[in-house]
Amino acid sequence: MSRLELFTPSKDQLMVESLYKNLEQRIVASPPGICPVDITRAFIEMCHAQTCGKCVPCRVGLHQLKHMITNVLNGDADYEILDLIEETSLSIMQTADCAIGSEAAKMVWRMVHTCRDDFEAHIRNKRCSCAISQPVPCVALCPAHVDIPGYIALVREGRYADAIQLIRKDNPFPSTCGFICEHPCEARCRRNMVDTSVNIRGLKRAAADLAGKVAPPPCGPSTGKKIAVVGGGPSGLSSAYYLQLMGHQVTVYEMLPKLGGMLRYGIPNYRLPKDRLEEDTDAILETGIQVHYNVKIGEDIKLDELRKVYDAVLITVGASTDKKLGLPNEDAEGITSAVGFLRNVSLGDCPDLTGQEVAVIGGGNVSMDAVRTAIRLGAKKVSIVYRRRVADMTALPAEIEAAVAEGVELLTLVAPAGIEVDEWTCIRCPCYPADDQHHQRRPRKRNCQRRTGVCDPMSDHDRCYRTEYRDKAL
Repeated sequence: MSRLELFTPSKDQLMVESLYKNLEQRIVASPPGICPVDITRAFIEMCHAQTCGKCVPCRVGLHQLKHMITNVLNGDADYEILDLIEETSLSIMQTADCAIGSEAAKMVWRMVHTCRDDFEAHIRNKRCSCAISQPVPCVALCPAHVDIPGYIALVREGRYADAIQLIRKDNPFPSTCGFICEHPCEARCRRNMVDTSVNIRGLKRAAADLAGKVAPPPCGPSTGKKIAVVGGGPSGLSSAYYLQLMGHQVTVYEMLPKLGGMLRYGIPNYRLPKDRLEEDTDAILETGIQVHYNVKIGEDIKLDELRKVYDAVLITVGASTDKKLGLPNEDAEGITSAVGFLRNVSLGDCPDLTGQEVAVIGGGNVSMDAVRTAIRLGAKKVSIVYRRRVADMTALPAEIEAAVAEGVELLTLVAPAGIEVDEWTCIRCPCYPADDQHHQRRPRKRNCQRRTGVCDPMSDHDRCYRTEYRDKAL
């Protein structure tokens, strides 16, 4: 019997792993568009400081690499230096005595190969163009580019009304976003370099909760121009708000009884209380915007008529059309979209799901809203049928966790094979084994035995079903 050995990482390898972890935290907290040449130089400098200095490749080679990359970064090099950097890094990879030197040189060699265009741009332009207008990471990730550090500082000082006014400079829905924003800004928060990100969305909500009623800023001098906005959703109201502040007279045409669009009719009340939404819409309307409710363009009024009356017409009808499964009989009675289901619930037309079993097809945020709404309508059992893994779901992780905590069953790697319509609507969902092509698991059809469950489901992408469905293979 051969001797058993327990292999433990060396001190050098542990040091390299700690360097990688430190660098990873810094990269995560870096703004988009960070200079690859600069990050390479910083990594080499960090590795060179950690070497023992006993071998020439680490002591001399890494030092020379740092100087060559610094010359590229400062625009003091020519194109030939790139070949010299490759040769030097390859030599260090093959001759260094420790993992710190070899791994550092390996990173340089890969960066020169992968990002050669960036290195050449520094040589050609004689400067680094990435650092000219480097944004704050959280601001760069915010879709509205809100001044996040600014309003966090105001919240810290207890100036909540000022924080709301600062947010409204770029986003007229501070209260709404305090509840439902997906907070991509937190992914690049600088605090990630220390432990975890600042609760940016929570601070926004705190400002909205504590500020009370905050009046909008005064409008600019009238321009005499009239603008029609078709659609009273978030896009239409945002456009109308800023156009009105510019001095134009804006009129919004909304086909539903109230403003808000998908914010009001697509997001359940437990996620976004409608009185908080109205805080934002009321502040928008205080600027002097006129609104015509229950007016559908093309039926109640023609688009050509608007063009004759107004100087400009902005169409912001949103994207409320549902997607389809592409299966026969999906338009049968009892099958409806999740968008329609959530809209009917918001309008007060709630279906009675007491004691029924509900299945939702899809893994997006609309799916999570549908299943959690179904639970609140008294459904006995609610399941999500998704064709990929839980990790591939497009819904926010917090929404998935909340759905599971409320008792929702997740059936992954399951896709509907068809819809059979008789006196009941039937959906068969055979379980497919997953492959890993294109780095994303996908269902692949196979012959398998199935068991049948009876349910009255709804689905995302976004469709609601009243049906019998077949779930995972035995």
